[in-house]
Amino acid sequence: MNIIHLVSNKVWGGGERYALDLCKALRADGHRVSVFTRNRPAVRTPFAAEQLLAGTMRLGGPLDILTPLRLASRLNHTDGPVIIHVHNFKDAATAISARRLCRSPHQVKIIATRHLVKAAKTDPSHTAVYAALDAIVFVSRLALDEFLSSGPEVDRSRLHVIHNAVAIPPCPRANRADGPVNLIFAGRIVPEKGLGVLIEALGKLQDADWRLTVCGTGSGKDVMPLVARARQLGIDSRIDWKGHVDNVIDEFAQADVAIVPSIWREPFGLTILEAMSQGLPVITTDNGAQREFMEDGADGILVPPSDSTALAAAISRLVSDRALRADMGRHACDTYTTRLSYDRFYQSILALYNGL
Repeated sequence: MNIIHLVSNKVWGGGERYALDLCKALRADGHRVSVFTRNRPAVRTPFAAEQLLAGTMRLGGPLDILTPLRLASRLNHTDGPVIIHVHNFKDAATAISARRLCRSPHQVKIIATRHLVKAAKTDPSHTAVYAALDAIVFVSRLALDEFLSSGPEVDRSRLHVIHNAVAIPPCPRANRADGPVNLIFAGRIVPEKGLGVLIEALGKLQDADWRLTVCGTGSGKDVMPLVARARQLGIDSRIDWKGHVDNVIDEFAQADVAIVPSIWREPFGLTILEAMSQGLPVITTDNGAQREFMEDGADGILVPPSDSTALAAAISRLVSDRALRADMGRHACDTYTTRLSYDRFYQSILALYNGL
């Protein structure tokens, strides 16, 4: 198959990781894969390093007339059918325009993955995009239900839920030696990820034996108040601010509990899957898609968002009970292996491609 991915975000995140892993799997399976990004090093470089980057384009949305022309030219120079896979509806509009401009539009199919929990827009331009897409993939049932909550005019037979996955081998862990319980937060440092709630929760656990590793970056206006608050609470010496980490799996290997205290509704948190793959129990919030793949009390503990007291209680429970941590970690790894494997995800995407 000829497959083109358009990836237009300016920063690296879960959607970009999704696209990179999928492109690598498709290429390894013998398919011809090309990726076009904006000229943004944070996104362009990982695809280029894997020799998947075919070039950069403006990818500027409906007012960008040059990108559809360039993409149509690419389609005209590709032998056989082509699937264009996009990761937002802005790029879907670009792909639809390019298909209209190319010489063999009937050979081009377009798929969009919806990485957000957000209601569909119902204006005529968006309705036209939904109608022109051959399939829309939602990373969770929550994402699909929220999309439909606004009552969009859309062919529901073209809507598919395929749960996210990460291309990481499962790695059950042995019990670590006694010592401080290593907690880990991995993600962008922005208010909606809830690191501020975690710091408030840890401020309530002065007598517990824990340390926290923070893997991720953010702007000064988001990071510095958190550093100052940790200092004010007297817990700053117990927090290791790692910044950007090339391979967060290495950090998970040194941790005992992963904490994902998101305030916003996670469409399907890849960080949670990464932690589960390494046999870590996960404490996370219950307002996103987490309930679709995590069992509360088995794979970890679900708490209300923005509730530092409930989060502190969950952390205290796992910090004080080594056997419980081990049991939950084993269960989380089993759940990842049996229900959330990358092969399951890949075969579902491939079946969708083949069906078109």
